[in-house]
Amino acid sequence: MSSFYRINPQPLSEICSLILQNNGVPVEDAKTVSDSLVDADLRGVSSHGVIRMSIYLNRLEKGVMAKQTEVVTMNETESTAVLDGGYGIGQVVSQRAIDLLLEKAKNANLAAISVRRSNHFGAAAYWASQLLEHNMIGFVVSNVEPLMPPPGGAAAKVGNNPIAMAIPAGDEKPIVVDMATSVVPLGKILAAKSKGQEIPLGWAVDRSGEPTTNPDDVVQGGFLFPVGGPKGYGLAVLVDILSAVLSNGAIGPDIHSMYQDFENPNDISHFFMALRVDAFMDPTLFKASVDRYIQYMKDTPLTAGAKEIYLPGEIEANNKEKNLIEGIVLPKSVVEELENFARAAGIQASLIEELTNNPYEETVSNI
Repeated sequence: MSSFYRINPQPLSEICSLILQNNGVPVEDAKTVSDSLVDADLRGVSSHGVIRMSIYLNRLEKGVMAKQTEVVTMNETESTAVLDGGYGIGQVVSQRAIDLLLEKAKNANLAAISVRRSNHFGAAAYWASQLLEHNMIGFVVSNVEPLMPPPGGAAAKVGNNPIAMAIPAGDEKPIVVDMATSVVPLGKILAAKSKGQEIPLGWAVDRSGEPTTNPDDVVQGGFLFPVGGPKGYGLAVLVDILSAVLSNGAIGPDIHSMYQDFENPNDISHFFMALRVDAFMDPTLFKASVDRYIQYMKDTPLTAGAKEIYLPGEIEANNKEKNLIEGIVLPKSVVEELENFARAAGIQASLIEELTNNPYEETVSNI
């Protein structure tokens, strides 16, 4: 039997949505979650794709993530708001934050939303990129449970908090930065675990502080390394301030692991900001200038062995173009989980068969 499968993104999203609905999530909210997960897989960011379905369903079942997401506005001005996610599904909370952000940005040159009491929201780039079609620059950050020690410390105090920014372009692909503030995101550790692979030395240490190549050592109480040492630590601190402190949300030990703690909500916070390009210059002129900047970067002489210069987000955009046509590659372990969830949800057999009708042997590992 094949170790991987190529799957059409449309039925994959439909299956995930139906599974979530069967577990008590409203139809539109289920679609929001499934679309965000499948989009991550389309872009080749499998660490934030449908691999997350299992942990989401577990937390929904345990009641530490609300099936019915109720978002409440705690504080609001013409251009800002603080939202309380009520421990609902992170993608649903985030979509409502983005919708409100776009509404506010119509009447303001810059709008910002800070969110507390939420859950994992998937890939940060998914939210920042929603602002591109509106000729806006999107900026999105989120805190997570402590996974990294401060420099010189022997205990995790700050999360590997993700940062994303999306910048519109003209004829070129938009520039989209999406990065964890650790050497790699925890999702890459999970992706390696799902494929039965080791991780490279230098990514993380186990709970005793010893370097490890075993993903389980990291998931079970290990630490991640900050990217760039003190610089990554500094960025992670800034994200904590913008997301959690600014919204009066949870920090440090008050944030609970979504992988280990099934008695308490994750309780993380987000921050979303939209910057209207037309507040500075004509959007057409701006995007043409971004195109020229992209070409300037691509004209860089190549080192031996290099084939091309890529801008941030370009590889992911290329992956999406390819995978929309050829299908998403998922490991057998993830597909088997989805099959089991789908059967339990009573999804029609012909739709479930879409998961395994195209076996694929992956020759190049991507964790």
